Amino acid sequence: SSMTESEREDMIRGMVSRLSERLSTKGGNPNEWARLINALGILGEFQNANSVWEEAKNIFKGSPNALIIFDNVADKIGLR
Repeated sequence: SSMTESEREDMIRGMVSRLSERLSTKGGNPNEWARLINALGILGEFQNANSVWEEAKNIFKGSPNALIIFDNVADKIGLR
């Protein structure tokens, strides 16, 4: 609560960056990918969010449940 808005945004961007890096190098579960898509949308990085959404759909193309999770988060942040 003692952080400025700028400090808070920098912290969030750092967390998003670390999550993105981990998912791209080590992979992750559908909920983690959805969390990244959502976070990018909240930050207003819709082009990046869309790219991650497409990547996640490709990775989990054999999992209908994962695709539903991704589509729901894409709807939530206005990608579709």
